Amino acid sequence: IYHQAGNLLSKWHREGDLLGLFKKNKKDMKSFFIKGIAFLLVLVTACKDSDEDNLARGGSITGKDFTIKSPNGLLEVNVSTGKKLTFDLNYGGTPMLAESTISLQLGRGIVWGGGRELKDAKEESVNESFSTSFYLKKTVTDRYNRLYLDFGDDFDVEFRVYDEGMAYRFISKRTDNYKIYGEQADFTFTENNQIYAAYAPQSSFSPNDKFNSGFEEMYTLTTVNGVIKDKLIMTPMLVVCGNGKKLCIAESDAVNYPGLFLSRELNTDNVLNATFAAYPTNMEPAANNGSHYQIGSYAEYIADCNGARTFPWRVFCVAERDMDLLSNDMVYRLAAPSKITNTSWIKPGLAAWDYWSWWDGRGESAKTYDTYKHFIDFAASKGLPYYIMDSGWALNGSSLAEARPEIRLEELIEYGRQKGVGLILWGGAANFSDGDMETICRQYSRMGIKGFKIDFWEYDNQRIMERFYKAAEITAKYNLLMIYHGCPKPTGVERTYPNIVTYEAVKGMEFASTGFVGLKDMVDYVVTFPFIRQLAGPSDYTPGAMKNIPVGGQWTKRSCEGTRCQQLALFISIFSPLGTLCDGPTNYNNNQESIDFIAKIPTVWEESVPLDAKIGQYIIIARKGHNGEWFIGGVNNKDVRTVTVPLSFLTAGEYTMELMRDADDAASNAEHYVKEVKNVSSATSLTIKMAPGGGFAARIYKKTFQK
Repeated sequence: IYHQAGNLLSKWHREGDLLGLFKKNKKDMKSFFIKGIAFLLVLVTACKDSDEDNLARGGSITGKDFTIKSPNGLLEVNVSTGKKLTFDLNYGGTPMLAESTISLQLGRGIVWGGGRELKDAKEESVNESFSTSFYLKKTVTDRYNRLYLDFGDDFDVEFRVYDEGMAYRFISKRTDNYKIYGEQADFTFTENNQIYAAYAPQSSFSPNDKFNSGFEEMYTLTTVNGVIKDKLIMTPMLVVCGNGKKLCIAESDAVNYPGLFLSRELNTDNVLNATFAAYPTNMEPAANNGSHYQIGSYAEYIADCNGARTFPWRVFCVAERDMDLLSNDMVYRLAAPSKITNTSWIKPGLAAWDYWSWWDGRGESAKTYDTYKHFIDFAASKGLPYYIMDSGWALNGSSLAEARPEIRLEELIEYGRQKGVGLILWGGAANFSDGDMETICRQYSRMGIKGFKIDFWEYDNQRIMERFYKAAEITAKYNLLMIYHGCPKPTGVERTYPNIVTYEAVKGMEFASTGFVGLKDMVDYVVTFPFIRQLAGPSDYTPGAMKNIPVGGQWTKRSCEGTRCQQLALFISIFSPLGTLCDGPTNYNNNQESIDFIAKIPTVWEESVPLDAKIGQYIIIARKGHNGEWFIGGVNNKDVRTVTVPLSFLTAGEYTMELMRDADDAASNAEHYVKEVKNVSSATSLTIKMAPGGGFAARIYKKTFQK
């Protein structure tokens, strides 16, 4: 427009006749005016957008800095609200996070974060507690110092600092529809710290989509700058900071929003970036009644939002001692409180299961009425309240529409009811959540089914997370339990809907030996993931194998590396309100002492006390059941180890202890163990030798209790 105007003015100056100029240059003049009008429209729109953005910012840009400390004064968080919204974290004088920038990106270039005028800031201290019947402890303390930043009509940001860590979240105050195009969370470290990274494994369903994952993987010990390019790290993720202090990055209350991954997206030294799956514009169940979803295309944004809402908490758990991570409950306490008013129908407990044992060694063809009764009889004989019927009960694969008529499902339900055993049915995520969940839940609830095990979620984009939450809501409405498999990690939603009794998102015993996969190195994994993944919530690891082989021994089907006593101890060290026994009735009936011990172990606890632990080496933890009995689980890696276990956590009085420990030859005969019964008190200190891949399990009860 500038050059065209210059040419026309030059002609006018030469010819001196404005009217003649218009007549001779009609085409040029028309083009000039069209371009000029277009330019003015763009200019007006830009000014309007600028005015709207400026109004949303409050008319000016100002910055202010804040410092928040934990109640005990050891954690310090510095927040800056200048051109960038940033925070850093120090723990006892040790830098855990350097200045890290956070924001949300909306459409039309609007950013919720730095460069916005701060309207108000409030600081307060909170000291509360709440009770729970389905967790690691009966009472959860919620004590923190809070900074609440009010950025005007659009959004707020909240920071909380606990003795055990810190968390922040964005809060929307908008009432219309809007989209989140990105969330910036550039977690910056002062050096190239060592990390425990679990890379999201690529699913075979959509091998070209890195966000399609089963969420089951072991940990790679690497560094921040050593993270593999284009790889996604699943959260929680553990960072080793100065002086050996640990930082675990997680999230809580991830509802109707994509799950958090970490990656080196920007390839900046000492920085890990929050990464999210985009919003699927085309997401359909796989062909031929498939159990999983297939995604045809993605949008440019990550979340489609409507109205005021809170966004997920970004959580940073800290620990000076490794064992403190085992009792960190920040993810749970930050989640929304229970939406179920009457939870009396939710019954935690142990469950028999048919899949791992290959239907008790009878094979695929044995998915019959008689085999199912066989498992119900076993569960009843050991007082197990549940039996999980895995794949094969349904008429059409993973569909829950109809049972195979020859298994006589309603008869099996009634048979189980008479024996005190409730049935839980396996099914596919797409089969269940893409259709009419209400009808499915109503149908099976009326029949007397106790819950579902829904598998193959395989994604954590916003649409999947929305259905994930809805599935918990509808099953709760019909008094049905929910087990999630092939799923994203927990984010505390089991507090909101405690009918969610466990999640997979862990490389469980299924990978030790099912006949479909070979031997995996589980011995190191079971002394690693409880420090990281289990901070997020329950883990359906499914221990209990009775065919035990020495570390490095020859693998056979349906066996596991490590000792018998380690398998017993895993029911104590791993938390799952519904604990699944992997092996079959025959192996358990041939090992009565072991199954009788397992059957007495609770799955929810009144108190949990880590006694000693080192990540990747060993775990020793004591837990108190709601009946007053204590259980101690000791789990070891591949090194021979002798540990001292003081029983000072016991109250005054005399107790009886049943101890199951590795036999002296357990390193070469992994099924060998020694059972001891002795009198103990709070003054007692145990000295126990653990074999490679070994462990011990103890039950301690007042002398007046019946065995």
